[in-house]
Amino acid sequence: MDFEEFLQNFRSDDLSYALKSLKLPTTGNKPDRVSRLVDLEKTGAEVKSILRAFRVDDVKRAAKSVGLL
Repeated sequence: MDFEEFLQNFRSDDLSYALKSLKLPTTGNKPDRVSRLVDLEKTGAEVKSILRAFRVDDVKRAAKSVGLL
């Protein structure tokens, strides 16, 4: 599973929260929001720094949904 696939397991509201924390635009639908976070990772941001922008419970929920927890 790559980072983009993992991000698909977050709720749209979770993605918006992370984008706002990273001072990125929060507009658009879920695929737009995922794309913004993937682009950030592709331009050099570490995955762990992006994940820190989410609420802890949101990361746990997404990880649980893919069997990581």
